[in-house]
Amino acid sequence: MKKKSINKLRCTEVVKYVCENLDEQQNSRKCREIKKHLQTCPICTQQLDSLKKTVLLYRNCPTPGISEQSHKKLMASLSLMIMKK
Repeated sequence: MKKKSINKLRCTEVVKYVCENLDEQQNSRKCREIKKHLQTCPICTQQLDSLKKTVLLYRNCPTPGISEQSHKKLMASLSLMIMKK
C-alpha cells in the first residue's frame, strides 16, 4: 500500500514537471528521470500522450477570424475594462 502512494506522488511530480518545463533540454537529468518513470507507469504515459495530442490539435487548428466591427467592439470593451481599474 505504501508503494502505491509513493508511485502516485511520483506521478504528480512528473505531471507537474512536464507542464512547467515543456521547453527543457530533453537530455537533462530530470527529463531522463521522467523517461525512466514513463517506462513503468502507463497512467503517466497516457497523460503525456493526451497532452501531446492536444498540443498537436491546437497547433493545427486555424485561427478564427472576426469581423472588423466585432474587433472594434472588443477593443473598446477591453479599453473600458482597463480604464475602470
